[in-house]
Amino acid sequence: MSILTESIPTNRLNIDGLTVGKKQKLDQVLEFLKTPHTPTEVGNHIGISRVKAYTDYIKILLDANKIKKLEGTKMYQITESNFTRKDLTLKLYSESEIMQTELMKRWSANTSAKNARVRHVRFSRICLGKVNPKFNLHPDSMTRENWESVITNAKNAILEVTKKSKLSYSDRQVLRHSVMYGLDITISEDKGIRLGIDGEKGKPRVSDLHIEPEQIAKAKLILKNDELNFCKFGFKCWTFVRPSTIYIVKTSDLTFYDREVKFVEMNGKRFYKKEMIDFAETILMVTPQASDRIKIGSFKHRACRLSVFENKTQDDYNKFIYDEDFAIALEKFVAKRKFQKKKYLFWDKNETEFTFENYDGIVRQTVVNDNKFFKKVFVELGFEKEDFGDVAFRANYGFRHFGLQMWLEATEYDYEFVSTMSHDDVGTLKKWYGKRRAEHQEQRASEVVF
Repeated sequence: MSILTESIPTNRLNIDGLTVGKKQKLDQVLEFLKTPHTPTEVGNHIGISRVKAYTDYIKILLDANKIKKLEGTKMYQITESNFTRKDLTLKLYSESEIMQTELMKRWSANTSAKNARVRHVRFSRICLGKVNPKFNLHPDSMTRENWESVITNAKNAILEVTKKSKLSYSDRQVLRHSVMYGLDITISEDKGIRLGIDGEKGKPRVSDLHIEPEQIAKAKLILKNDELNFCKFGFKCWTFVRPSTIYIVKTSDLTFYDREVKFVEMNGKRFYKKEMIDFAETILMVTPQASDRIKIGSFKHRACRLSVFENKTQDDYNKFIYDEDFAIALEKFVAKRKFQKKKYLFWDKNETEFTFENYDGIVRQTVVNDNKFFKKVFVELGFEKEDFGDVAFRANYGFRHFGLQMWLEATEYDYEFVSTMSHDDVGTLKKWYGKRRAEHQEQRASEVVF
């Protein structure tokens, strides 16, 4: 029996003990094919032969375009499924014998990381000699007494294949987690460094990545006839949420309003800080004749506010969209989505229920498509791949940097305030997103007199 059919019922001709018609059985097969299966597995599931499963059910569903064949396999799945070849690999390994070892069971029970399955697969491949044929390991042969030597051997086996002097961050995490969660051992920072499995991500290279106002204006022109991506661009910039989070935002989450902005104008320059306005009001009260040089005024513009739930931190963050062009476009887009009875702002399937465990997997391909699209836009705006780090052109994460830098500059790098809109701690914001721009440092330095 295939590992994909373990624990699957062998006879389900009836539903809830009742004889049902072919339509109900077709619905039953559709439900089963939410994850990929072969005709043999479909037949076993409803208690008929492989041939009848194909001719009487699979072919009918294929002709109706309700299911499709998973390329390169003998498996079929529903047309709307986001299940990929990578998901299939994860499923195969998750149901394989190696995942039934005690170490892997403890690892699964002790971790809540959303990408744990990916790390389980990588560790399984290392153990099975799929990474380096010279090294294989039964997980339960690694113990609290010998784990350091085992991990060292595993590390060296990987490095022999990659031809690098240090493990990638991902592989370091795989080996660390096998020990931390599989053996319940805490690894000190010093020991992690000594063994080459430390948790350091490396020196941040894009912590001062920002976008200029002129580039935003150019992006608006590029996307002016593309309503969806115009709205995505503005939403991503101003909310700086994680790439997959935009798809769990609902149309009902956004509130649009007329924001009143008060200012004081002195010598042709406007100031918006409350202290400056209060000071100006005091001066004008005492010296009315100063009104020819000091003016207090206000204006209104369309704005948007919302609260976004981030699955990674399991917390809500308040967001504000003050660019009127984006706010107006989003307001029209939301009205259109509501008229179409759409539940989510950028996700079309109302029936989707996002959870911490499933949301990344459901929207993965859409996020990949976003990254491809906005890479081209950023190149047109004058950015280069190197601006986003030394590994990959992570356009999606560029938005997170843009928005955070924008707010930090506008608030004179008030890390405490800006972190309330994005992070649980100030440290992460400072290290990975909030490095002060050289121009800002020079400006502040020029104001210092000894």
